[in-house]
Amino acid sequence: MGLFTADRARRDGRVTIVQFVTSLAGFLLFSVMGGVLLAGLALPAVTVGGQAVNGTATLFESLPEEFDQTDLPQASSIYASDGTTLLATFYTQNRVVVPLEEISPWMQKAQVAIEDRRFWLHNGVDGEGLLSAAYDNLSSTETRGASTITQQLVKNTLLQAAENISDEEESRAAVEAATEVSLARKIREWRLALAYEERLNGIYGRVCTDDPKVDCGKEQVLQQYLNIAQYGPSLYGVEAAAELYFGIPAKDLNALQAATIAGITQNPTQWDPIRFPEQSQERRNNVLKVMHDQDLITLSEYVIGSATPLESTLNITYPKFSCAASDIAPFFCDYVTKVIARDEAFQGEGTTLLYKGGLNIITTLDATMQVQARDALRRGVPAEDASGLEDALVALDVTTGNILAMSQNRDFDPTSKAPYSTAINYAVDRDFGGSRGFSPGSSFKPLVLAQWLDSGHSLSQVISGVPRTWEGPSWRASCPEGAGYVSDYKVGNVSASEGVQMSVLKATTLSVNTAYVAMTHQLDLCEVRDMALTLGFHRSDGLDFEVVPSVTLGSQNASPLTMASVYQTFANRGIHCEPRAILSMTKLDGSEVVGLDGRPIVPPEAKCSQVIRAEVADGVTYALTQVMETGTGKYLGIGRPAAGKTGTSQNNAHMWFAGFTPQVVSAVWTGSADVDIPLQSFTINGVFKRFWYGADIAGPIWQDFMSQAVAPYPVVGLPTASDAMINGSQLRVPNVVGLGLSVQQAEWVINDAGFQYAKSAELVYVPGVPAGQIVQQSPAPDSTMRAGGVVTFYLSTDALPGWWTKWPSGWDPLTPPADWWGGAWPPADWTKNDPSKGWDPTPKEPPPPTPTPSPEP
Repeated sequence: MGLFTADRARRDGRVTIVQFVTSLAGFLLFSVMGGVLLAGLALPAVTVGGQAVNGTATLFESLPEEFDQTDLPQASSIYASDGTTLLATFYTQNRVVVPLEEISPWMQKAQVAIEDRRFWLHNGVDGEGLLSAAYDNLSSTETRGASTITQQLVKNTLLQAAENISDEEESRAAVEAATEVSLARKIREWRLALAYEERLNGIYGRVCTDDPKVDCGKEQVLQQYLNIAQYGPSLYGVEAAAELYFGIPAKDLNALQAATIAGITQNPTQWDPIRFPEQSQERRNNVLKVMHDQDLITLSEYVIGSATPLESTLNITYPKFSCAASDIAPFFCDYVTKVIARDEAFQGEGTTLLYKGGLNIITTLDATMQVQARDALRRGVPAEDASGLEDALVALDVTTGNILAMSQNRDFDPTSKAPYSTAINYAVDRDFGGSRGFSPGSSFKPLVLAQWLDSGHSLSQVISGVPRTWEGPSWRASCPEGAGYVSDYKVGNVSASEGVQMSVLKATTLSVNTAYVAMTHQLDLCEVRDMALTLGFHRSDGLDFEVVPSVTLGSQNASPLTMASVYQTFANRGIHCEPRAILSMTKLDGSEVVGLDGRPIVPPEAKCSQVIRAEVADGVTYALTQVMETGTGKYLGIGRPAAGKTGTSQNNAHMWFAGFTPQVVSAVWTGSADVDIPLQSFTINGVFKRFWYGADIAGPIWQDFMSQAVAPYPVVGLPTASDAMINGSQLRVPNVVGLGLSVQQAEWVINDAGFQYAKSAELVYVPGVPAGQIVQQSPAPDSTMRAGGVVTFYLSTDALPGWWTKWPSGWDPLTPPADWWGGAWPPADWTKNDPSKGWDPTPKEPPPPTPTPSPEP
């Protein structure tokens, strides 16, 4: 094919005349376009430095601001509250920046050997290397770059600065400018490399010592390069590379490991040890050969190292990238990322900082408690259970609102494709990655109770549990949102035996729906709404709270986090603390995080405030302790004082339990997340029940979790209720006489006033009044007595009393009987029908007895 055939030259390694002339011409062209730059390429570093001092600075280009302001993206890590349990790592570029003294000397030597063997001799651009590379590229089938480590650092810095630009179009243009293949860009890169090394020499000096820390310009260049270079897909910097490939920090790398990593950066895809181990081993051995050629390792080390299979040296340790990799708290982790993205405290920079800022984020999560929550949920309803039900649990610290645990019985999968997985966090609101929420059922009743007690009512007040229809216009709603409610409302109870009068305390312990609706009917629906919002309640779907009677039984969907937060207010004696997920956030070096405007970025602090009176909160707590002792939660004890409430929604679709000790509060939900499924004639965990309630599944899960979670805490009692909360003040006795009320209506009036009713067996005759009318009561109307007292009422009869025809023996004829209904006594009618048969109503005094004569002496 002839002397001038390029293919032949490539194969046999010889250079043709045409190739040599072309190469030389190209190099001369570089020299012309670079001006005096070529002179700088051939000069040693000391000479260039001297020229700069003398004012001959035309070799250098002014350094752009990118060299002062470009921050390398670093991976951020989210930890549990202990600061050591890693939940997940986030990055666009998996990188952890470390100082030179924390990078193995072997790593430093291997990288310089393979990338820039004259690194310690040139001044940023290697003229000799350029000529050598040009010759090698023409005389070999392989290509060799001529860029020095400093040039690569310059290129990567400009590229990173371009990628950091927030405007997409501007960033794209800057990336193209930083990576375009052109002579002009290459010449600028040379000039910047010279200028950058000159600047660093001015800062750190030119003489490098044996100190492992950076103490000269060259070492600073090497430190920056080893942190910015790419060592695999999305893998940057030697620290992250050492952790991924060998499971050790960069400072512990040996020569063989260092050679493996150093060889990757030339082509991170081709030399990837994970995907292409054979190719990577070949590249590693090439690095070892270069190290041997440069007397960095012995012949024996080279031979043994080259013969060592690459895969036998690897210890692949994947980072917990993103929340999906968290083995104990993926959903909590996801919630934390949403807080960082949405909370104003992060100044709109949260997501960028998370993926690029190199942060250590310490959360409130208790790792031990989290595992206990996860295991309790999966024991309660295993993910693979045929019922297909989901469950979720949230636990908070009572005094701070810190989230201690957040889990569910599903695996976290952003694609929701894996079996028994979901991307939805059932524990939180929709805006934070959750669902539309679930009806809390009767677990909402304590919120109504709080308004009841705050309005001056008491636990001893009596309420009717009899089912009845409440007419729409009879409901009170003082706010515009509640105006115009016209529908009638009626509910039933779980057990017919509960449909009687009872104290509010008993209605709470037995969770009587009809009694609680009767309580709400005495309140203002708008004030019930306001109390709920004050306690921390809100709808999971973000919509406004509906002011309707059905709120009594939990018709407003909520998340477990919200319900736990509400109960935290009761447990904390009326002090509400907003749920908090993040304790601290710092840079990897421990310094504070600063926003683009220079202001510090600090996670939200604990926000606690007294929202209801402690007396009211204690009253609710006392009622909930009775739930645990004698009510629906009596089989859910945890071996120490606790308060709690069961909850079952309409048609048994959702089951709840929320409860607390003085230290920990938690809420558990169980149900179907996608669609409301009536849990009636249903099998869960192999058990069939006609009806499922909160005490059947959610309650035992709560019990299982809390028994373990509170074990490290001291046993502390819960506050008791004050006399005012239990008995209240004196209440006015209502009037039920002469109003034409039926017996049931009279009972309701008495119950609604806070008293028990009693219908006397004694009938009262009142002339002209038909039988069955209420004609008497005791105590009298408008008198006062304590809540829960008894008001007795009497019904009329049309039969005259027995004494009317037969005066009882021993009665005083001058004193009218107690049930005499008339005025003057005796009755005028007795002139015709005298029951005494000749009895004189005005008897005369009997004559004095005749004295007995004394006997004669």
